[in-house]
Amino acid sequence: MTGSRITVPMLMALLLAAAPLCAQREAGQRPGAARARLLQNIEQVFLNQVSAEMALSADQQPRFRRVVSSWAQKRGALEVEERQLRQALKRELTPGVAANPDSVARFVDDLNANRVAYAETFRDEMRELTPILTPVQRGQFQVRRDQLLQRIRDLQQQRPGGALRALPNPEP
Repeated sequence: MTGSRITVPMLMALLLAAAPLCAQREAGQRPGAARARLLQNIEQVFLNQVSAEMALSADQQPRFRRVVSSWAQKRGALEVEERQLRQALKRELTPGVAANPDSVARFVDDLNANRVAYAETFRDEMRELTPILTPVQRGQFQVRRDQLLQRIRDLQQQRPGGALRALPNPEP
């Protein structure tokens, strides 16, 4: 494994370990602000490294970043929506309280639609990157992003109390 491949996981581990401290220091801020900044930092480091590994040209660089950042924002919104739907479903299924079948059905349907939409963002992002990146660069990006997402899931599973929720699996 090259030095650049080790840097992102090491950085993520440090950032994820520091997340609870950031949250404590920033208690006066809106919920999730520290997490959002943390994920943005990880994204920037990742984009810098993957751009260098793919040897993007000066023309490719800004276009690549614009597309990837745009889709990352869309996925972020879907992740927020999924958390809200899961919370609403959990509230509806409170033990000892009769659940409204129509509400439960709607929440389950909406969660499934959200998962599909999330998976489709990866396909649509790659489609948008097709005129920007060569097929080899797209393959490199796909492999590196999958490694990053898997490493994040691994770290989340290792954390006591699961401070960060697991990311949905990008495969449809």
